[in-house]
Amino acid sequence: MTARGTNLPRVKKQNEALIKEIIYKYGPISRSKIAEMLSLTPPTITTNVSSLIERGLVYEFAAEDSDVEERSLGRKPIKINFIQNARYAVGVEMNPYQTAICMLDLRGNEKISMKYPPMNGVYVEEMDMLARNIDKLISESGVDPEKILGVGMGLPGFVESKVGILRESFKTGWNNKNIARDLSRRLDIPVLIENNARARAIGEEMFGKTLRPDSFAYYLISYGIACPLFVKNRMITGENASAGEAGHMVVDINGPKCETCGHNGCLEEMASERAILKKCKAAVNDGVATMLTELCPDTEELTMKDVLMAEECNDAYVVKVMEEAVMYLGVTLANIINLISPPLVIVDGYIMKVKRNRRQLLEETKKHIFGLNDQEIEIEFIDFNPLTGARGGAALAIKQFFIKE
Repeated sequence: MTARGTNLPRVKKQNEALIKEIIYKYGPISRSKIAEMLSLTPPTITTNVSSLIERGLVYEFAAEDSDVEERSLGRKPIKINFIQNARYAVGVEMNPYQTAICMLDLRGNEKISMKYPPMNGVYVEEMDMLARNIDKLISESGVDPEKILGVGMGLPGFVESKVGILRESFKTGWNNKNIARDLSRRLDIPVLIENNARARAIGEEMFGKTLRPDSFAYYLISYGIACPLFVKNRMITGENASAGEAGHMVVDINGPKCETCGHNGCLEEMASERAILKKCKAAVNDGVATMLTELCPDTEELTMKDVLMAEECNDAYVVKVMEEAVMYLGVTLANIINLISPPLVIVDGYIMKVKRNRRQLLEETKKHIFGLNDQEIEIEFIDFNPLTGARGGAALAIKQFFIKE
């Protein structure tokens, strides 16, 4: 009896988390449909939903589009959904180009956002600045601090999200820092950190334009490259926080040595924005990329925006660099598809703003796909948005601090 009594609060919490997950993904939805999907009794659903309503998190309404079966039985067509402004989450992404911060409601609607350029990399100073900017954002939003669930933060590198530690970072002196703890102490609210590619994938799962399938891959092409995987609604993280690191798959054993992993010819060294910029800077210094030289003669100021502009102006050297990079990206994506066969691959990358890069990626991928995958797998490009990573951080906070709580 004691054991059963001890487990009762835990079971109740688990049931509520399951119900919130179903409402979030499929709402508006009826109580009977929730009971059917979760194989829980109607009284259990009613008790939990009533609690959510009393706490101001869920509302119920008469739905015109209710099931024909419900209407034919004379039942009042009632559906439930979350009150989207009942809670808010702050999202952060810190990458080599910028730090982006946003506040979103439960359905991903933006309340306020800000961006600022990278700092000098000194850990304590950057954390202090980040905390000040988050405090400023919260203050300027006008949102009651009691409604803020917490902060979700996406960071490039190897992240152990369960303990809040960034194991390996692009920033000097940031390795093995407990960022979640240090930022939470400064803000006095919960903080969760995750690899930025995985955070972006969670953001797409929760805020995507359409309901995402239970399994999909998220191919991020940026300063680094990664491909986190959702399988049956769960992110595959691996044993050591490195699952999804497609950027360190070797694509040319005779290629240059990667400054991150130390291996020769990994994908990041062949096709990342970092690798592309490295090649283009060398070309400008050597006087090879003529159009790029006109656009940006100072290689210290060279950006991917300049590179893509030169590509669209048909700078022969830049076009060659981009074609080679996209070839490697397509071959790698085909290998990922051949291995796990996801129904959907979402491609997120600034270089995919150029239509010919999209076309080539599709061609290279389909050229190397095995079996029926080329007919059954959808590849979707999402529009570039400098806040995508921060939105993923907010989604992370909503999922952990609201849905699972």
